[in-house]
Amino acid sequence: MPITRSAFQRYRLIDEIISRYPRRYSKQRLFELLQDQCGIRSVSSLEKDIQRLREDHDAPIAYDKRSNGYYYTDPQFRLLKLMLTPDDMDALEQAREVLAATQGTSLANELDNALQRVRQSLDIIREVKSDDQAQGLPRKVVYVEERVLGGNRHYVPVLIRAISQNRQVQFRYSKHEKSAAEPERPKLRTLHPILLREWADSWYVIGYDAAGGREKTFALDRMSDLEITDDPCDVPPSVLTSVSELFEHIYGVTDSSGPVEEIVLQFTPLFGRYVKAKPIHQSQEVLCDTDTECVVRLRLAPNRDLLMHLRSYGEHLKVLQPASLVQAFTDSLRATLAQYSG
Repeated sequence: MPITRSAFQRYRLIDEIISRYPRRYSKQRLFELLQDQCGIRSVSSLEKDIQRLREDHDAPIAYDKRSNGYYYTDPQFRLLKLMLTPDDMDALEQAREVLAATQGTSLANELDNALQRVRQSLDIIREVKSDDQAQGLPRKVVYVEERVLGGNRHYVPVLIRAISQNRQVQFRYSKHEKSAAEPERPKLRTLHPILLREWADSWYVIGYDAAGGREKTFALDRMSDLEITDDPCDVPPSVLTSVSELFEHIYGVTDSSGPVEEIVLQFTPLFGRYVKAKPIHQSQEVLCDTDTECVVRLRLAPNRDLLMHLRSYGEHLKVLQPASLVQAFTDSLRATLAQYSG
């Protein structure tokens, strides 16, 4: 049965509050939050909403007498997974406009690209199914590379919720770099999340670390015990500006201590065609394209992710400038060669 926008707003808030595992909220506390944010008038109205969520939307809402609070018996349940409508698509388009205005066009374009990939995937599925049914043959016509996806992807909707509601998050975080002499001890972190970034099939959250006084990037696959707090985010405007511009001149997710520079790369003609078909970065320009070479220019702050990517081209690439990147590239190659010279 269709629901009104006001009811949808209440359902969404109830879903958001109940899903704040491991916290559990009493009926009175739920009512106070709904009264403050949605204008609900009575506890009986809240009770009716909870009953409708159970009956109409199969929400697994239960009550724990010991902790005096509501919770989902299925921690993975999220109401919005079951309630996408044409209005939601309009909301996604509005979200894209907000991203373009606040975070830059590159992030908004990423949302566009992601939605486009979903539409294309659905179209492909429909075509394959209709073709199979017409021919009576259950055959596979689309082969897609199986990918090993980064861990903790279920944290993505939690962080989106925290960002949209301007709430801080807490989690424990393990670094890749650890001492063999000491056992790993995940550190408790508090973050003012600003945006999410997907890179190389893994997810990262970028936010303001108040203790350090600057923005930081955290990989979701190294997080544990993530939860949304009741404390609002308080991010300095300078940090918001810095984060919104971060990926315009960064390849990947690792930050760079150096400035944005002109990076000039020389490719063999064959690999030049690959690079032209799939640019390394949005700043890429072709300076020279002949039968003997293809030279491109990028405007980036060199970092570890860029160096690793450039190494993947092997003998088909020569780094021309800047001198600092040429040195880092050759040092990396020498260190690799030294592994085999002994």
